[in-house]
Amino acid sequence: MNRHRMHPLKTCHPGVRRVHPLDLHRKDMSAHPAWTRLALGAIAVCMMLLATSNGVYAQSARARGMGGAFIGVADDESATYYNPAGLSQIQGREASLQVKVNERDIFNWNSFAFTGHIYEDHPNERFSITDYLEHNVLEEPLPRRPKYSYGVSYTQDSRSTEFGKMVGGEFLGVKREISDLQLAFGTRFPIARRMLAREKLYGGIKFNFTNVDRAINSLGTHSKRDVENFGIGLMYHYNDRITGGLTVENLVQRVRGDGAVRDGVSLNMGGKFNLTKGTIVSADATNVTDSGRTTAQQYRLGIEKKFIENDLTIRMGSWNGTLTLGFGMQVLPNFRFDYAYYGGDVVKEHYVGGHLTFD
Repeated sequence: MNRHRMHPLKTCHPGVRRVHPLDLHRKDMSAHPAWTRLALGAIAVCMMLLATSNGVYAQSARARGMGGAFIGVADDESATYYNPAGLSQIQGREASLQVKVNERDIFNWNSFAFTGHIYEDHPNERFSITDYLEHNVLEEPLPRRPKYSYGVSYTQDSRSTEFGKMVGGEFLGVKREISDLQLAFGTRFPIARRMLAREKLYGGIKFNFTNVDRAINSLGTHSKRDVENFGIGLMYHYNDRITGGLTVENLVQRVRGDGAVRDGVSLNMGGKFNLTKGTIVSADATNVTDSGRTTAQQYRLGIEKKFIENDLTIRMGSWNGTLTLGFGMQVLPNFRFDYAYYGGDVVKEHYVGGHLTFD
């Protein structure tokens, strides 16, 4: 059996432990057909219980190109997935459509995301020297801050039995379809009201609704699972160079259907460092407590460099040891095209995305 690096789109899904393929040719089992069926049925049930964690990712092509290291960045619409606290960093409204473009007949993945803001109806009328200087003296006044920010994303992930033949592991002989809806809300906490203070603290919450439909045709088994869970996120800007992020997934969860066992609580951490103007370096560690039945423990690194007055962006990363590459082009003032490549050992994945800003 081939061994591959751990990645959500390959041999072992980040939400599960590795499950070895069934050995259907053992002589001792073939001699006892009844026991063979019973054993295979038990193993199939175990596989469904072990491999029912969420398998879709409302990621942007930008984040993929940076090795998925985005918990400490989270400054576009994919913050809905990576870190809901980052939604309040976004200025204006944003929307994106992400698509996997190669081998869609065996592995089809599409995602849509949108973000917006809720502003105060009645701004504070009390006089503040800080607000006066920011809006009347500074050459570049600070942008209007939203009271709350929100994000929504919807993702579909469909993988055929042919995909399972290619990558093996938990996907072997399995046809799987997942639909995933995520709702997130973020806000900024007023921890630093000093004039021009650089410290900022953001918080966010996320609700996730996932439907998993799995079938093993060779065994005639079929299972469905509906999962609703709740998580939180924090983001702390220490200064103009350093930002840290933290998320806790599956704090509260409701599971219905086959394999109705709760997933484990996952603690994830990330950071961003502004190396130079237009250059950022990011790093993430997922499931740092190594909890069972949740996202696998992974380490991700990414770098993003902007060129030509930010019209061209080059990205590179390492997704738990696997190379990722990407670029972005500002085609129009309010439209950016993104591309990402994941260099898997078995399946090479190509993604494109369109990113639109409204105001």
